[in-house]
Amino acid sequence: MSLLTQPIHICHIGINNNRPLIQCNCCRRVEQAKQPLTKEMWLQAANYIGWRHVTSEAFDIDVVCPACVNDFNNPVRKPRKPIKRVSA
Repeated sequence: MSLLTQPIHICHIGINNNRPLIQCNCCRRVEQAKQPLTKEMWLQAANYIGWRHVTSEAFDIDVVCPACVNDFNNPVRKPRKPIKRVSA
């Protein structure tokens, strides 16, 4: 299966309380600016840190956060060992 990632577009940036935001369509994570910015500035920052539009033969997801993009690129991981708690 081939995976194609592309930068997101300005239409994927929303505004809430005069601050831009973006939401991952995979894990539903939301990131919002802490101060008023333009949509263009927020789009540039989102693309810089790794937000992407992901497509393959099986699916097409408009907005994907960097963590989910990483999961798509590296689907097999070693299971994590449980953390042993030491009681005091």
